[in-house]
Amino acid sequence: MTRLEIIANNTVEEDIQEALNQVEEDFSYSRLNAVHGRGRTTPRMGDAVWPEENFIYIIYTDDEKAQKFVDTIRKIKEKFKQEGIKIYALPFENPLEL
Repeated sequence: MTRLEIIANNTVEEDIQEALNQVEEDFSYSRLNAVHGRGRTTPRMGDAVWPEENFIYIIYTDDEKAQKFVDTIRKIKEKFKQEGIKIYALPFENPLEL
């Protein structure tokens, strides 16, 4: 299993959503809204000085599909070179059944 974290500017969310749906239609994810911070580009603080905001998708999937998602995000990043788009893949063991 792999945990994917996709962090990107709100302006590219629709493009990312459509691209990920091409890998797996109706894939399962959690979305964190109004994510503030600073990476290598300008800050995203959602205020008057730095008005933009990011979002985070968290996806748990099998390793093969995870690689397809990563490849898809790479293609989106090539299209939107100036946008802060990151993806992190972390190995994950299945959660305990409670």
